[in-house]
This record gives sequence, structure tokens and C-alpha cells, in this order.
Amino acid sequence: MRKASTGSSIPCRSRREELLVCAPNWLGDAVMATPFLFALRRRLPEASITVFCRSYAAEVFRRCRASDSLVTYEKQNVWARISAITARIPRSGYDACFVLPPSFSSAFVSLFCRARKRIGYGGNGRSALLTDVVPASRYRATHLSNAYVRLLERLTGEQEGDIPLPVVVPPASWEETVRRISNGKSYFVLAPGAVYGSSKVWPYERFAALATRLVARTGWMPVIVGRGEERAGVSALIEAAGVEGTNCAGTLSLAELVSVLRGSGVTIGNDSGSVHISAALGRPTVAIFGPSSAAWTAPRGCAVRIVTGEADCAPCFKRECPRGEAVCLLRVHVDDVYRETCSLIEGVHREQA
Repeated sequence: MRKASTGSSIPCRSRREELLVCAPNWLGDAVMATPFLFALRRRLPEASITVFCRSYAAEVFRRCRASDSLVTYEKQNVWARISAITARIPRSGYDACFVLPPSFSSAFVSLFCRARKRIGYGGNGRSALLTDVVPASRYRATHLSNAYVRLLERLTGEQEGDIPLPVVVPPASWEETVRRISNGKSYFVLAPGAVYGSSKVWPYERFAALATRLVARTGWMPVIVGRGEERAGVSALIEAAGVEGTNCAGTLSLAELVSVLRGSGVTIGNDSGSVHISAALGRPTVAIFGPSSAAWTAPRGCAVRIVTGEADCAPCFKRECPRGEAVCLLRVHVDDVYRETCSLIEGVHREQA
């Protein structure tokens, strides 16, 4: 590959350029990293691109056409990550390593990958661990998917054009999973939890009221997804809604979750991994934002609506609201979410007609 053809600052060699991408751990952030991979492939089409990520998030990248290989690790322990990354280093090392997460540990682990260039954001004591540093002030200056692409621009010295949309590819057997979960019925998905913290969680009773109204309007069945510890709350949500629903909290693998989201008529949820995956699958998605910033981490897709409450303290990015209840989310009413959901569904149906 000729340097002039790509703008890359990597020296010209007869072999394929070896690139390593240290991916984020959070599901939503992992989804927002997929545009970086497509931009990287577009810029360096002949390179060998390896994604290094936690096994928990691997499903996001498993069928990504922009990457060549996937290296995963099970534990967050730094030494476990170092062991995983050093076991798969190419004989000649990596030409460049992109460190997408902003943590100190991610930059530290990158020291062991034998990369000639280690590119990432500064801050948190990271600058001394990287060879090419993008100022930390730029990390939240734009949408996170754009912020990741800035790292590629640091390598090439050229500004990227249109940033691709996130893409997640479902398993080939996704339809079989959908039939098993839904018994052949049409359904919508509710994602009422959030791993990040309680400050992101819209009240369950409002999800229940929303489910009641959507079932009456669409005739679809609600399928509720979440973690195992949310299962009891989801059961109470279905009971409060007074409808027939399926409680999938704690029962789905990530591959099964991707499949269920792929088959959904619409997904409504808090700012969490589920809404990002749904949007990246091209499905109609409604995301409810409170203490986080939609300008920074809104799901990106072809059919996405954002509902957010107005509060002077938002976005605060706190895991727990210091006021006890998240005022920003309390100001998001059922009518608001119901209206946006119905408008989105009707718009999608008009486009498909």
C-alpha cells in the first residue's frame, strides 16, 4: 500500500500493515466504536485490523466486516488483559495501536502490544504511555463516535469525511431465536434498566403505563430485557401493565439479545447498551436520556428518537442522583415517550409502504 494513497504516516512496507484497536468495555460505547472501524478500513483498506475487547462486548464486533480478527479477555484485571494481548502479537509487532477507552489501565495495557505508535486521548496520566496524544478536552467535544474517529485523523493527518453509522450484525440464526422468544407474535422491546447506575433509570411504573398504551395501540406483545438482578422488577412491571408480556431479564446471552432486538417492531429504553444495539441494527429506537448527554452519546441509526427531560443540573453524568430521585428523568412523562414512539412507528410504516 502506498502511503500517498492513504495519507497514513505508517512507513510503506511490502507486508500488510498490522493495526490493533483497543475497544471500549461498555456495550453502548462498543457500538459507537464501530464507525471508527469502518473509517479505518476505508482509509487503510489493505491493513490487517485486530479488535481487542472484553468478551462481554465481543458480540458487537464478531461479524463486523471492517475487522479481520478479534482478541478477547475475560477479566478486567490488568494482568489478564496484558496476558491476552501479548499472546497474539504478530511476529513483527503492530504498526499502530488505537486506544479508544479513556482509562489509564487501557493506555497501560497498550504498552505491551509492541506497537510503533500508540494513539489515544490524554488525561488521567495517560500521555506518558502514548506516542500520539489527542487532547483530553476533545473527548467530549463531539459525539463519541466522532471522537473515536479523531484518533484515526491523528494517524493520517487528514480529516475524515462523513462518519459512518454504527453497525451491529446479528447472528445468522437470529430469526430462530425470535420465534422461540416471541412464539411467532409481533412484539416491541422495553429496556428499563441501566448498568451505569440508577440515575439513568426511568421509573418502572412509567414503563408499565407505556406498555399498556402501546399494546392497546399496536396489538404487539412487550418483551422486556435486562440483567438478572432486574428480573423481579420486570415481573412487577408486566403485572402493573396488565398485559401478556415476556420477561427476558437475565435469560439472554448477548447474541440472543442482539437477535431479539433485530426482530423488534420498536425498542424503547434508557440510555444503555440495548438502545445502541437496536439503533445499530437499523431498528426503530426510542432512547430516554436524563443525567447523560444525548449530544455526546445518543444512539445513531436510521430510525432513532431521543426523549429527554429539562433540568438545570443535567447532564451531570452521575451514577446516583444526589437529590435522591433523578429530576431530569421525572420530567420525562409517559405521554412524551408514547407520542415519540407512535410517531416513529408510523413514519417507518409510511416509508415501507
